[in-house]
Amino acid sequence: MTEYKSKLHQTVSTTLTDYWNDSCSIEELTYAIDNGAVGATTNPTIVVNVLKKEMALWQDRIHELIRENATWSESEVTWKLIEEMAVRGAELLKPIFDREKGKKGRLSIQISL
Repeated sequence: MTEYKSKLHQTVSTTLTDYWNDSCSIEELTYAIDNGAVGATTNPTIVVNVLKKEMALWQDRIHELIRENATWSESEVTWKLIEEMAVRGAELLKPIFDREKGKKGRLSIQISL
């Protein structure tokens, strides 16, 4: 009998399901990938929730962005942070992207125009 890490792992191992994690949280995405996730999504609402959990990981960077870009509005700082959080999440997915030749291992991000 096959042992599965979780119900998610069982689902992606026994069906044609592609599981995307609805967060760019490093902790959550690491768990998701370990359990078969092949992609992730992020948007401003998700980022706010991630920051509530992972502020210690991002607080210094937020202050650095503000110091380095004194003329930026709060909105500009926020969008840059969203971008950086997405890039960090995408780095976790890169091995999947490489293994699947770009067909999986992506992170979908909402951007500001």
